[in-house]
Amino acid sequence: MENAICVTRTDYQRILNVIGTTSGKPAGGIAGVLIRELERARMVAPAHVPGNVVTMNSRVLVREVISGRVTEITVTYPDEAAGVNGKVSVLSPIGIALFGGREGDIARWRTPSGIGEFRIEKVVYQPEASGHYHL
Repeated sequence: MENAICVTRTDYQRILNVIGTTSGKPAGGIAGVLIRELERARMVAPAHVPGNVVTMNSRVLVREVISGRVTEITVTYPDEAAGVNGKVSVLSPIGIALFGGREGDIARWRTPSGIGEFRIEKVVYQPEASGHYHL
């Protein structure tokens, strides 16, 4: 996704707390990639995030661009991502690519064999759209 992502202020603060950037030290590696995305993000209040945006704990249907296979993925915090049941960490390449995206966007990330691509088909569940601001 080339455009700035949309992020709730709550998700922004929680993610910064998870990756420990409140100390002011620059983060490297995968955390640094996420921080760079957050720095260019458009911030919104949780009650004002559009329902088609992937926020934390959102369940989304994605379509692999090459194969056409559809999968449901939940973007979670690292301690909740088990690698099973479709849960992916926001600190993983796929999680970073999906987080803040909108329905219709193409999420891209690097893989050992090239570039992975998912089309965000539908946000099946978004906590904010359901009034679940505590998730």
